[in-house]
Amino acid sequence: MRLVIATVVLCPLLAAPAAAQWPPEKFENLQVLSDSIPLRELVDLMAGFTRALGVRCTYCHVGEEGRPLGTYDFPSDDKLTKRKAREMLEMVTAINARYLPRLEERQDPPVAVQCVTCHGGITTPRTLQDVLLLADRAGGLDSLLATYRALRERYYGRAAYDFGEVPLADVAGTLRADGRLADAVRLYGLNVEQNPAARFPKLQYAQAAVELAFVESGPTAGIARYRELQTQHGAGVFPEPSLNQLGYALLGRGKTAEAIEVFKLTVNAFPRSANAYDSLGEAYAAAGDSARAIASYEQSLVLDPQNANAQEKLQALRARR
Repeated sequence: MRLVIATVVLCPLLAAPAAAQWPPEKFENLQVLSDSIPLRELVDLMAGFTRALGVRCTYCHVGEEGRPLGTYDFPSDDKLTKRKAREMLEMVTAINARYLPRLEERQDPPVAVQCVTCHGGITTPRTLQDVLLLADRAGGLDSLLATYRALRERYYGRAAYDFGEVPLADVAGTLRADGRLADAVRLYGLNVEQNPAARFPKLQYAQAAVELAFVESGPTAGIARYRELQTQHGAGVFPEPSLNQLGYALLGRGKTAEAIEVFKLTVNAFPRSANAYDSLGEAYAAAGDSARAIASYEQSLVLDPQNANAQEKLQALRARR
């Protein structure tokens, strides 16, 4: 399939240069398509490009929006976007004519790549995650949130961006990994707001919000936030792995007293979990409380006599006494 542009690249209609007749008797400066392409075929192709990228003729062609098409200089290569379009069309042609036919099995009729396949109605086919992180880099969290809301208002229900729960979770995770826990909590909260029926955003928000409360305000505030979110979303919002991760996150921050409180919440919520007692034992050991560490590891072994980690740690603790 030979696609093109020269005389027209992203326009639903075709025009000759200024002062020339419309439609033209022949096409000028076609470099990807044949110059013998029928007018209607070229017009339909250009219309497809406008929809695929969500643009108008002036995106690639020299002309003034709203003016008669006869005033446009379609043959001109002055615009970078037009020159880029040629390269993109060559790429599409290569994928469809050269690479896809190499596949061992293909459906009938075979799948073909089009501009809309990647673009989905936007000029630059970035994921929502990338767009939001770029907005954050340019203007911080407020810019990120404003960009999200603007894009959702304009594109929700269309193919341009994924407004499900995953993109916001990904971006919040990036902010959290960068040490911006408070910003991550706001984004996790937005994810819950936008996806109220989804379970995963609530789990992420609850864990991060409780961690923030422990970090900023201490054990009492952390426990209160834990209880509040349990009441709001149900006890299932804090599964054992989530609490365990939270405890170790606090240990990693040097918040040993806070970590102990989280692991205590864990053993209270999951009293039959050997791993919960094992983690509590590790936190007590980190705090230098050998007696409570030994008691926790012993209880872990009652629940799981094969717990090699608890056996090893218990032996070491007893040897120091």
